[in-house]
Amino acid sequence: MNHPTLPEPARRRHVRLAVLGTSAVLLGGLAFAPVAFSYAAPPKHPAAEVHKPSPVPDRVILTPTTTPATSQKVTWRAEATAEFAQAEILAAPRALGQVAPPAGAVTKVQAQASTPVNTTLGYASTYHTVEFTGLKPATRYTYRVGDGTNWSEWHDFTTAAGKFEPFSFIYYGDAQNYIDSAVPRVFRNAFADRPQAKMIVNAGDLINSANSEEEWGQWYKAAGFIDSQINNLSIPGNHEYSGGLSSFWRPQFPYPDNGPGNPELKQTVYYIDYQGVRFIGLDSNHQGNAALMAAQTAWLEKVLKDNPNKWTVVTFHHPVYSTTGTRNNPQVRDQWGPLLEKYGVDLVLQGHDHSYGRGNLVSARKSITVHNGVAYVVSVSGGKMYALNNGENWTGNGAEVRSSSQNTQLYQLIDVAGDQIRFEARYANGEHHDGFLIRKNARGERTVNELRTPENTVGEQVTVDKTEASRWDKVTATAYGYDPGERVRVHLRETRGKEAVAQHGGHGRDGVPLGEARADELGRLSYTFRMPPWVRRGSTHLVYLSSENQKITSPLITVTR
Repeated sequence: MNHPTLPEPARRRHVRLAVLGTSAVLLGGLAFAPVAFSYAAPPKHPAAEVHKPSPVPDRVILTPTTTPATSQKVTWRAEATAEFAQAEILAAPRALGQVAPPAGAVTKVQAQASTPVNTTLGYASTYHTVEFTGLKPATRYTYRVGDGTNWSEWHDFTTAAGKFEPFSFIYYGDAQNYIDSAVPRVFRNAFADRPQAKMIVNAGDLINSANSEEEWGQWYKAAGFIDSQINNLSIPGNHEYSGGLSSFWRPQFPYPDNGPGNPELKQTVYYIDYQGVRFIGLDSNHQGNAALMAAQTAWLEKVLKDNPNKWTVVTFHHPVYSTTGTRNNPQVRDQWGPLLEKYGVDLVLQGHDHSYGRGNLVSARKSITVHNGVAYVVSVSGGKMYALNNGENWTGNGAEVRSSSQNTQLYQLIDVAGDQIRFEARYANGEHHDGFLIRKNARGERTVNELRTPENTVGEQVTVDKTEASRWDKVTATAYGYDPGERVRVHLRETRGKEAVAQHGGHGRDGVPLGEARADELGRLSYTFRMPPWVRRGSTHLVYLSSENQKITSPLITVTR
């Protein structure tokens, strides 16, 4: 080991330290990074250098238009003047590089907007936006951005289908803190789990300091290439405000200008229709401004009422039902909550509380595992955590928490099908935390079903319309949580307490078979029968429903005569 720039005594000390360090590695069987005991630690690379723009594009991100089947916006940052900022696009070829596209295959598109943003690091960052138009639905395209000389790499995206098609999207709560260290694995694990996702929904507080060039740079680096091929749908949180909306917001996120019309709400309140889902973004940072809240509320009712899509997803930052501390958002809950319920919104995706909470109105509860209301979710993707508040803001306002978690980073995977939405929350390490299925029929009726576990598919989950009955009385048993069309066997079981006793006619512990039924398209089952003539006065019975997926019972029915 030779270090000719060091004096001889220093070289000898360095060699001895290196040998000792190697011995420690060999004896201990562990590999550690080299430690230069006799030298100062390397200096931290300055943020101004890490995030400095150049003529080579970076921060490439897709944002949806109001016509996602035939158009697409892309924004990027680069040192380029408006007259040179441009993009190239072509139908995705099998090869590039040494394989040149056919003549006329590549279309050049001039940037629509180039906006410099003065930053906290002493220089301007200029964002450029191109809109590709005249595209074909459900078609894969390849594009790059640049100035005609300095180009990004080639990226791919696929346009939306012209009608409903199943697709997946990803949802994140606040990133905000530890964006350079703890957040990247969340973003990348989510992409690894849903590489074909068509949308990423961010429920605000993407960063901590609204106008920090360093933090915005970290946020883009956390996702890397992902943002260049999946549409990003974000709304601002309170940390995107500092004496007004972040100066980065509109240059980075040129969302549709189809909101209420107030200048303050431009590109923070908007909606997108994508393959059968209406995505609605609201700005909950104006709760103290009666005029802006009223404008959003009136607009929200309009876009909910005049909605041709089967599914509706609404996102905003401050939760209807807060999960942490003494937080409370009465303006959000009182003005938007009734509309979300009235118009049958399927998912409400929120942030702000740096923990996980998922629930619904108590009045929507249909069984232990099923409700038919709005599913409200709060989540966090970053490394800053708050303690849960035992659901007090939920229970104090007529709602219930069905799942919660604290001190955990999460990402959510949402899969949309024709009659079903599957929602799953996973921890940063990919482990399952929570999940449910929303089923909806052609009439707009809905059930929200917990994902099945061995624990929630047994026990007393059947309801009966009477708990006292005479011989020949009609009794209707109702249950939920089945697969559509699932075959269910119905038994009447005599009990002492809840223990089965010897059954009439020598039937087993399941009880006397009454018949079979099939669940409807929402997983609901209703079965009406008459109490048999052989039941004894004072005896107690329960209805037992047995199927491939559930073995559940009713409360006791007492025979009166």
